[in-house]
Amino acid sequence: MTTGMRRISSSMTYFSKTIFPIFWFGIVGVMLFSSLAQRPFVWQPLIAAAAMILFGLVILRLYVWDLADEVFDGGDKLVVHKGGLQQTVMLRDVVKVRVTRNSNPTRLTLVLRAPGKLGDKIVFSPPISDSSWIPFARHPLAKELEDRIALLKQESTRPS
Repeated sequence: MTTGMRRISSSMTYFSKTIFPIFWFGIVGVMLFSSLAQRPFVWQPLIAAAAMILFGLVILRLYVWDLADEVFDGGDKLVVHKGGLQQTVMLRDVVKVRVTRNSNPTRLTLVLRAPGKLGDKIVFSPPISDSSWIPFARHPLAKELEDRIALLKQESTRPS
């Protein structure tokens, strides 16, 4: 953990990126094994397993595997860990904060002015908040980051 910094990414990210895929594809493997062991041979479970593999890969690729492993808040910067890489993102370099709430996990995307080691977008799953259950409510972390980014940009444009 990065000392003195508040973690702003969900503690469930490891589960979503590692444990769930093992569980999902493990179930598919059991389905495949049991269907191949049946006599007489039945081909319908193979089609179902192939569909589950395809569905799992698409969903994981679109919603899970691009998530940062951990994101820490350092005031005017964020420290992002993904795979073996670490990137420090200055909040003043964030152009836009987007939240995708209609996915599980919820995704918070920070669009950066210039690409870094992790690309031009940082995507992570924020912790679940009380407002997560209220339809159309803005995620409080997204609101907090937007306000802080606006304040930092305003301070940097003021004449000294």
